[in-house]
Amino acid sequence: MSTPKPEHPTADSHSLSSGLTPRSLILGLAQVFVVCLGAPYAIWVLGSSEITWSFFPISVGFFLVCVLILNALIKSFWPHSALKPAEIITVVVMGLVTTGIPIFMMGFVLSIPTTPYYLASAENQWGTYVVPHLPAWLLPSNEGLAMTWFFEGLPIGEPIPWGTLLSAWTMPLFWWLSFIWTLYFVCFCLVVILRKQWVERERLAYPLMEVPQSLVANADGPARFPAIMRNKIFWAGAAIPLFIALWNIVGFFFHFFPQIAWEHPIQIAPGFPTLSVRYYFPVIGFMYFANLNITFSIWFFFVIIMLEEGLFNRFGMGITDGDTFVLGQLPSTSWQSWGAFVALVLWSLWMARDHIKDVVRKAWNTSHPVDDSRELLSYRSASIGFILGIGYMLAWLYRAGMDLTVASVFLLGVLIAYLGITRLVVQTGMFYITTPMVSQGMTMMTLGTASISPSGLAALGLTYSFFGDVQSIFMPSAAHAARLHDAMRMTRRGLCIAIVLALGVGFFSTLTYVLIMAYDQGASNFNSWFFRVSSGAGVRAFDDVMAKIKSPAEFHAQKLTFFAIGSAAMSALTFLQYRFTWWPLHPVGLAIASVWMIRNQAVAIFIAWAAKSLIMRFGGIELYRKAAPFFLGLILGHFSAVGISFIVDMIFFPGNGHPILHG
Repeated sequence: MSTPKPEHPTADSHSLSSGLTPRSLILGLAQVFVVCLGAPYAIWVLGSSEITWSFFPISVGFFLVCVLILNALIKSFWPHSALKPAEIITVVVMGLVTTGIPIFMMGFVLSIPTTPYYLASAENQWGTYVVPHLPAWLLPSNEGLAMTWFFEGLPIGEPIPWGTLLSAWTMPLFWWLSFIWTLYFVCFCLVVILRKQWVERERLAYPLMEVPQSLVANADGPARFPAIMRNKIFWAGAAIPLFIALWNIVGFFFHFFPQIAWEHPIQIAPGFPTLSVRYYFPVIGFMYFANLNITFSIWFFFVIIMLEEGLFNRFGMGITDGDTFVLGQLPSTSWQSWGAFVALVLWSLWMARDHIKDVVRKAWNTSHPVDDSRELLSYRSASIGFILGIGYMLAWLYRAGMDLTVASVFLLGVLIAYLGITRLVVQTGMFYITTPMVSQGMTMMTLGTASISPSGLAALGLTYSFFGDVQSIFMPSAAHAARLHDAMRMTRRGLCIAIVLALGVGFFSTLTYVLIMAYDQGASNFNSWFFRVSSGAGVRAFDDVMAKIKSPAEFHAQKLTFFAIGSAAMSALTFLQYRFTWWPLHPVGLAIASVWMIRNQAVAIFIAWAAKSLIMRFGGIELYRKAAPFFLGLILGHFSAVGISFIVDMIFFPGNGHPILHG
C-alpha cells in the first residue's frame, strides 16, 4: 500500500495561526461559564430550556451569535482589532468540549454516589443487599449530615460548613474525576488516531461544523458581518423559528394569547409507539448537509422499527422485561439496534485497519513516513496515552469491585458506544443522539448476573454515574475540534491548551456551583428527576442492583437473539453498500432507529431529505449551494429564539420558565 501524502506539508508550519490570545481566552472562559453554570441553572432552578442537550447546543450557538455581534461592533469602531477566525473557532471549541460536563456527567456523579448513605432504609433493603458491597472510597460520607443537607438543604440562616463538606467530598470526587478525566483523554487519543481516516480516506461530512465554518469564512475581511448573514435567504430561514418564539413569548405574559405548539404527538394505533411531530429546525438545517442516502436510511428504518415494535406489542412476541437506563424505551428493537450499532463500530474499525497499522508503525518508529504533524497529538503520544489510560481505567474498575473479565467487557462496551456515537455524529450530522443500549446492560446480558459477584453488580450500578444517560459526550466535540483545527490551519499547542483550560474550569465551576446551590436549596428540590428521592437516578440504579443481587440469572437468550439479528442485518447492509453502488439504503439508519430521540427528529429528518432531494433534482449542485443559507438560518434562528426566550424567563419567570423542545 502506498503511503498517503500529508495533507499539509510541515514546511507550511509558519503559516499556521494561533487562536489562543488573551481576548479569545476571556471569551472562551465566558463561554465555559455560560455552559457549565447556565445549564444547571436553566433547568434545575429556572425551569427553562435545556441549553446543552446536543452536540452543537444552544448555549454554544447563541453565544456564537453574540460573539459575531460583538465582533461587528468592534469592526465599526476599531477595524484593525476585530477577532480573527482562529480566535472565534477557539471560543466555539471551548464551549463544545464542556457541553457534557454540567448535566450528563456531573449531574449523575452528584446524584448517584450520594444516594446510598442518605436513602438506605429497612424498607428498600439497600443496607442489606447493596451498601455492604459498595466501595466506601467512591461514596461521599454522611458524617455531619453532609448528604442529608445536600438533598434537603441547610436550615435557613445556617452557613455552609466547608470543613465538613471538604472531608465528605474530597476523596470521592478525586477518584471519580480521575476516572472521568482519563476517559476523556482516551477518547481524545482515539480521535487523534482516527481523524485522518475519517477526514481524508472516508471523507465524512462533519455536517455540524457547517455553522462555525460558514460564519468565520472571510471573518477577517472588512465587512462587519459574515457574508452568509448578509444573505436574504439566510434571514428567511432564521425568521421562521424567531417568529414562533417571539409570538409565544407574548403568551408568557398574557395567558389568553394563542400559542404555536412546537410539537404534536401522534398515536398511530394502539400498542404502537407514539410519533412526535416537532418543529426541530436545527435538525432540518444540519441534516440538509448530510448525504441523501443517510437521511433516507434514518427515517426509512425508523418507520420499519415503529411497525416492528408495534407488532411485537400487539402479538406479545417481544421482550417484556426492561433494563435500567435502556435508552430506546423499546426493549425488543433496542437490543436489535444495539447489535447493529456494535457491528457498525466493528466494521468501521475493520475498514480503518490499514490506517491503524500506519499509526502503530509511526508510534513505534517516529521516522516512519506517515505524517502526523497536523494532529492534535503525535501518533506516539496518542497510542501510549490510549494504552496507559485503558490500563488505569481497568485498575480503577477492578478496585471498585469488578473482576477483570467484567471490567473488560464493560469498558469495551463504553468505548464502542463513544466511538459509535462520534462516528454517527460526524458522518450523519445528528443534532443529538444516544446509544440504543448501555454497556451495563450488555455486560450483564453477555455474562449473566449469576456469574457476576455482588460487589461487581454494585460497581456496575455506580458506573451509571458516568455512563447512564449517554448524551452530550466529550468525544464528538473532540472530533469536531480536531476537524476545525485542521480546516482552519490552527496551531496544535494553542488549541490543546484551550481545551485543557476549558475542561479544568468547567469541572471546577460546575462542582462549586451545584454544591453551593444544593446546600442552599436542597438537591431534591431541583427541577430534575436526577435527585428525586423516590425515583431519581440513584434510586433507579441501586434498586436495579438489589434486584440483580437477590435474583441472579444467566444470560438472556431472547435479548441475545435480537442482538444477533441486528448485527447480522447491519453486516448484510454494510456488504451491500460497499459492493453495489446503486444500493439506496445506508446501514447507519438501522443502528439508531429505535433510539427515543429519533422519534423526536424523524419528521424533521424526512423534511430535510425531501427538501434536499427536490433541490438536487431540479436545480443540481448550484441550487443546493444557493439554498444552504436558508438551512443555516433555520439553525441560528432557533438558537437565537431559544436564547431570547431563556433571557425572558430569567428576568420575568424564575422558577416558572417555558422550556422549548425540552427533550
